[in-house]
Amino acid sequence: MTHPPAAVAVSGPGPIPALIVTNGGRRQLVLSERWTRRLLFCDRVAELKLRLDEHPVAAVLTETRDADGSPVPAAIRAWVHRNPRVPVLLWSGAGEGALREILDLSAAGGDIRLILRPRDDLSTALDRLLAPGALNPGAVPALLRGVVLAAPACIQPELTLAAYHAWPKPSVQDWADALGVTRQALNRRLGAARFGRASLVLQHFSAAEIAIRLTQGARLRDIAAAMGRPDERSLRRRLSRLGTRSEQMRDEADFRSLIPRIAAGIQLRF
Repeated sequence: MTHPPAAVAVSGPGPIPALIVTNGGRRQLVLSERWTRRLLFCDRVAELKLRLDEHPVAAVLTETRDADGSPVPAAIRAWVHRNPRVPVLLWSGAGEGALREILDLSAAGGDIRLILRPRDDLSTALDRLLAPGALNPGAVPALLRGVVLAAPACIQPELTLAAYHAWPKPSVQDWADALGVTRQALNRRLGAARFGRASLVLQHFSAAEIAIRLTQGARLRDIAAAMGRPDERSLRRRLSRLGTRSEQMRDEADFRSLIPRIAAGIQLRF
């Protein structure tokens, strides 16, 4: 299996079309002024598609349904396929339908970011994801396309959220909370689909995040600091689970070779 190169975040000063439904009192949108000045608001798919075709954009911010209830991800899938390096920020809950739509856009080659509603503050998330010099999406695209989409459909939504919770501070509790289940229930879901425990899945997914940053030239000590780790030993242990060492992670080809190992490593063998 081949994987497209990781998309690079476009965090320049360009416009950001935003399909956010606020009419009818559905939601009071609270955003810092710096974002209200930059976002080009619309509330229907047709208008969003017109904005996307007008000129190059820095990113796209959208809910999964427009004001008429039409699905936005399906409507922009072809555009995402033509523009795989433009981040698409989906502001959504963690419902099964939304998570499957994320996978569909990812399969089209997109750099799909997730802003969880109502858990994530929208302005703070935009600051993090689109700040000048923001990091690229890390291992998420490769994990979604190479691991999650290859998994049984029944467990794909849970694994999708795992990919988004693997960096920078992977937490089984946060992953379970985002799904609205207990840690025990999450482990039962994974076990029923013949996957290892949630902690094992996150360890493998976070190892992918460590590895791809090494291929991009980051130092292991700096990756450890970003993860809030006091030293590099736990990172080395995670890499060793994949049969590799930090010194081996020199380029994108090295990283891609880990994807089949991750897919195999999180599944039960009996």
